[in-house]
Amino acid sequence: MIFELMLTVAAVIAISRMAETDRGEGLKWGGITLGLCILTLFIPIFPFIRVMVAIGIAFGLMTFTKKTFY
Repeated sequence: MIFELMLTVAAVIAISRMAETDRGEGLKWGGITLGLCILTLFIPIFPFIRVMVAIGIAFGLMTFTKKTFY
């Protein structure tokens, strides 16, 4: 449980830093990632996979909602 909490903190920091450098919306996407990590606690699968699912959903949403394409 402690390692999963550390992974959640790392995931929130990573996604918020990516969003901050890309669009300047780090706080918003960090909050979304934290919410997704908390929601995935109720999924009865392995702990590491739960955090990876939350990261994948947050990253997918972040790239899907991106307004500008290079």
